[in-house]
Amino acid sequence: MIKVNTHRFFPVPVFEFKIENSNKLNEELEKYIYELRDKNPDGIKKSNAGGWHSPMFKIDENPILVKFLNQIRDYLKEIMSKELGWKYDLNKIKIDGMWSIINKKNSFNIKHNHPNCYLSSAYYVKAKKNSGCINFFDPKEQKNFRYPAIEKITELSAQVTKFEPEEGKLFIFPSYLYHSVDENLSEEDRIVISFNIDIDK
Repeated sequence: MIKVNTHRFFPVPVFEFKIENSNKLNEELEKYIYELRDKNPDGIKKSNAGGWHSPMFKIDENPILVKFLNQIRDYLKEIMSKELGWKYDLNKIKIDGMWSIINKKNSFNIKHNHPNCYLSSAYYVKAKKNSGCINFFDPKEQKNFRYPAIEKITELSAQVTKFEPEEGKLFIFPSYLYHSVDENLSEEDRIVISFNIDIDK
């Protein structure tokens, strides 16, 4: 029997959490986001194809956004200090932009990443079945240009992995990681809040 020691030195993490008791929080966030859309129906154009992209949130002006950030603070500490091994200093962590995207039926988001920050996120306020998976792409580009025939998809051979959105679920991932969103095939809006995290030196 052949014994193989496989060393995984450069893994790319995607952290997944389910926010407890998120129903009330999501109701408040959904109301806030639809009110923003009513005030600015055109939104802005980024990675969204057919969907509505909000302007950047003014976090300090809305207590529901402060409440949301307070609710996920412990998750950020867990990721930074325990999983990533970074020095954790709450006073140096800053939210470098927060926004929402509403994808109506047949809307999607093209492949993109978020440069000039450390971590990015996707939090699902509203996400019904078939509303569009989020796809993460292997950042090792050369590996994706030239590769042999793949007989079995493993964590080492996969070029893309996808997650089904779920209301109350939070994904946090390195900002350099390219990602996209599949077409919303459901009859209801798909609402996500995203934000970037930077750290002052």
